[in-house]
Amino acid sequence: MGMKRFGRPGASLAAVLFFAVLWTGWGAPARARVYIDITSPYLKQIPIAVPYLLPESGSAEEAAAGRRLARILSDDLAFHGVFSVLDPAVYGGRPDADWSRFRVDYLVKGSVRVTGETLVAELRLFDQATGDFMDGRRYTGRTADLRTMAHRFCDVVLRAVTGEGGVSLSRIAAVITMNGAKEVYTADFDGYGLRRETFDRGITVSPRLSPDGRYLAYTSYRTGRPALYLKDLQTGKTRRLAAFDGLNIAPAWHPDGRRLAVTLSKDGSPDIYLMDLEGRVLRRLTWGPSINVSPTWAPDGRRLAFVSDRGGSPQVYVLDTASGEIRRLTYQGDYNTDPQWSPRGDRIAYVGRVEGTFQVFTIPAEGGDPVQLTTAGSNENPAWSPDGRQILFSSTRYGGRKALYVMFADGEFQRLLLTAGDGVAMPSWGPEAAPGGP
Repeated sequence: MGMKRFGRPGASLAAVLFFAVLWTGWGAPARARVYIDITSPYLKQIPIAVPYLLPESGSAEEAAAGRRLARILSDDLAFHGVFSVLDPAVYGGRPDADWSRFRVDYLVKGSVRVTGETLVAELRLFDQATGDFMDGRRYTGRTADLRTMAHRFCDVVLRAVTGEGGVSLSRIAAVITMNGAKEVYTADFDGYGLRRETFDRGITVSPRLSPDGRYLAYTSYRTGRPALYLKDLQTGKTRRLAAFDGLNIAPAWHPDGRRLAVTLSKDGSPDIYLMDLEGRVLRRLTWGPSINVSPTWAPDGRRLAFVSDRGGSPQVYVLDTASGEIRRLTYQGDYNTDPQWSPRGDRIAYVGRVEGTFQVFTIPAEGGDPVQLTTAGSNENPAWSPDGRQILFSSTRYGGRKALYVMFADGEFQRLLLTAGDGVAMPSWGPEAAPGGP
């Protein structure tokens, strides 16, 4: 799929000319950009409209593609929680609607052209208050690439308005149970494009996408014993990473993408070790007769949160890998597990047992009062979005069967993302797939 950015260095002459037409037809150059602070607790959703894209030839096929692309882009924008998208039914989905009748801060306009299996989409973002053109793209690809085009432009809109991109190009990995087997699948951030990654016909658990999106680390019982595996999503090749006696579980990527913290029991009770991508143990990180499992790295790569029963019950602890100092993080409740450090570094999500069911909490990384985010059903396996704004988790609220849900970091706007087979669990949320990948 090709992409051009209007009016930028490297754009084709046609793209530059098209930009010039837009500039002349829709107002003066934009002023110095002032971004909206989406971290403000007082931020209200920004009203935006995404009318149906105009069919260049007027064909029914192009009209359908224009409507579908606009719907996907609208869903993507709503997913991020920054925008309130005006329902096209209110104004007929027409780009030439009388916008003075509606409160709309931003407006997306565009067109589509379909020739055989090739689709060209042109999308432009405008500041409705000033009429300024803010950004635009021309995408060329297969008709099957329509969804990806919408995802890409969603991030363009987010960056133009907030100064930060979104997660529209990110991917998730999760374990789906089907016919008694647990296999790892990947999908787009919105649950579409499901793709099977393992074919072990048994039990695979704890999938973790690498920081660059190229690799998938996981534990498989394909030989009857737990071993760590690494799949290159670019080439499709899988190799065994570690198969020591005992446990080989719970891989956690270091932020540099070249190392993993893993749980091994080769020296006795389960402890956490640092390993490279060739399966070589570089360093032992925890010691003692207690059980030490479920590592997760801080974004600085110097601290590690993990679960230990050294105090008598499973609790979350934080290790400073340079000094070896360990401090207890959770004190509320007698069973806290599965910590996941936010990419923003400020909070750690974890699972706590409340009246016999599991619920998702977050707690300041430096310690403090936890906040319970879920209440309905049993909820486990929190996974942060790459931008740290949302949390993916598994829940039994969907008819008692595990399904994937997503919520904002404060617990608001909890909604179903993916249900499949006999249940979906253990999600990981990673960046855009590496070039050449799926």
